[in-house]
Amino acid sequence: MSRVDGGNRPSIPPKRSEFERSERSDVTRDSKPGAQGRTPANPNVRSFQGRSDFEPARPTAGRPTPPQTQAVKAPPSPADAESIAQADMELGLLEEFPDADAQSGIASAMLHAHADAPVSQNRIVERLKQDGRLESLFGEVFREDNPYVEQPHKNAIVKALDTALSRGTVTGDDLRAFSRGTYAQEWQQIGAALGTSSK
Repeated sequence: MSRVDGGNRPSIPPKRSEFERSERSDVTRDSKPGAQGRTPANPNVRSFQGRSDFEPARPTAGRPTPPQTQAVKAPPSPADAESIAQADMELGLLEEFPDADAQSGIASAMLHAHADAPVSQNRIVERLKQDGRLESLFGEVFREDNPYVEQPHKNAIVKALDTALSRGTVTGDDLRAFSRGTYAQEWQQIGAALGTSSK
């Protein structure tokens, strides 16, 4: 019969299974300080500072105020819009007449037809200026012995230019340049007529 030892033998801790050991090591590893918010090992890696490393440094002084944009022009009234559309359609007719005399007669007749519509008159002047034909066509109207032009057409041009000047479509610098150009004599007559019409 064996006798029960009452405790003289050194106690050996019970063996743990592999599963218990690996589970315990996971718990101790996760509970170490810094495991959650770990800093990267590479010292060159930094958190985003609000600008790219390739972007030049921003000046610390206050930024310049952006230029103020001009107020948007109010859209034309329905009547003015229709008048402008009519003027644009009529301007297309100029392409059908290659002769400068005929073109100048048509342009001045258009201005005369729109005598009571300063918006469309201004549109015609604006488009002719953009196309680079304003100086020559209006100069042709005032050229002596132009068979396509009558006095009312000349008056219509003066009136339209007066409107265009007041709206800034044509400037005094434009008129001075035209009066020194190919049609210098004619534009001097126009300038003189504008001087008398604006008084």
